[in-house]
Amino acid sequence: MTDMIWPVAIFMAISLCIGLYTYTKVRGSSEQYTVAGKSMPFFVIGTALAAQAIDGNATLGNASLTFTTGFWAGAAIPIGLAASLFIVGRFLAAPLNAMNLMTLPEFFYRRYGRPAEGLASLLTIVCFIVLVAGNLSAVGWILSVVTGLPYGTCLFIGTTIIFLYTIAGGLHAAIWTDFFQVHVAILGFLAAAGFVLYTRGWNSITAALPTETLSTAQLSTIAGGGLANWANIISLAFGNAMALDFMERVFSAKTPETARRGCYYAGVWTLVIGLCSSLLGLAAMVSVGKVDDPRMVLPAFASQFLPYWIAVLIFIGILGASMSTANGAMLVIAVVMARNVWQRWTEKAISDSQMLFLSRALALPAAIAAGAIAYVRPEPGLLLVVAFDIVFAGCVVPLFLGVYWPRATQAGAIASIVVGTAARAVCYFAVPERLVGLDTLLPPVVSAVAFVTASLVTSPEPVADRPKEQLI
Repeated sequence: MTDMIWPVAIFMAISLCIGLYTYTKVRGSSEQYTVAGKSMPFFVIGTALAAQAIDGNATLGNASLTFTTGFWAGAAIPIGLAASLFIVGRFLAAPLNAMNLMTLPEFFYRRYGRPAEGLASLLTIVCFIVLVAGNLSAVGWILSVVTGLPYGTCLFIGTTIIFLYTIAGGLHAAIWTDFFQVHVAILGFLAAAGFVLYTRGWNSITAALPTETLSTAQLSTIAGGGLANWANIISLAFGNAMALDFMERVFSAKTPETARRGCYYAGVWTLVIGLCSSLLGLAAMVSVGKVDDPRMVLPAFASQFLPYWIAVLIFIGILGASMSTANGAMLVIAVVMARNVWQRWTEKAISDSQMLFLSRALALPAAIAAGAIAYVRPEPGLLLVVAFDIVFAGCVVPLFLGVYWPRATQAGAIASIVVGTAARAVCYFAVPERLVGLDTLLPPVVSAVAFVTASLVTSPEPVADRPKEQLI
């Protein structure tokens, strides 16, 4: 047990109380539970989107990758996430918000029909269970460091708290707790980066690092890891466009323009805080030396080399960032299972109150599955990339072309999802280790070819003859 236990315990208690209080905001409505009544203003949406991007993967996982592999390997995570928010803001936020969607797979239903929606739902559910696992892993590690309890025990405690306030207030709980948690994280990482630069200086840090740590060869050469790093950036930038939790916040914005501007605001903060985390990873390379577990780099550096209160802010900042993302993702997994799987494929009509019950009840298996993965494979940074690799391979092409290409068809969407996902599985085994990164980059290309080919074959109408109502 460390002297940080009481600030961390108080932070967890406040988060739980805020989340439980939002039960009163749901008012028995599944729409309030899912998209908060589609009434959120710009600052709230921007903050909530930033809270989803600034998570345990972009902080704890980022610092770990920076420490073990180099600056660009770690920085690839916030660069990719920020790029995704800018891309979503520019191309998707406004048109999707205008559609009054409840979940992202509902877009696939309206545009391509029930089979495509089912495939998209399955892939995004799998993807986001892995994403939740990465953030639960970060929560478990931080609590373990602070309390001295075993990782498994801390993982159970963190998962239980997040689950309880998730089912209490739904998106209201996510947004209210996001607002509290992400500002603690922003304050902590800005203070830590400022302290490191003020006391040590950038030149002093870089002079003590091996030359290859900051070398752009990590981006420009295969031997330096460039293929893998670019694959991670591109996978996050486009794969994260299929992020259920991001889109849930986009849908809850009160206007399309609010959704667009919220994405840009969140993208800036994601890049800033992510690069602060990368800087701390570099400082740890100079200060901490060898560590048995790279996942402990950021906690070890904070506790040993930062002033007490800045270290406290870092610890609870990582906790809050991880909790906010796990909470939002856990919520939307359950909602997709209820709306896009259970409701769509059952013959029985489901009332609004029953939908609310299902949306809460199905969060339990999502939490259990994510907790199990986090226990078996507690690697936050890796789990984030794996999660978005899945949807990048099969779902991103139907999403973008479904919005902007009038000749997109159901056959094209199904072919794209099936072929892209299958190509990802084949590439996992077929691509040699020295070319790692191609296994991420090739499947979306194959998916695009399948999509365009199948759509052209099954959509003989000229674009000019297609009724305007069929377009988004």
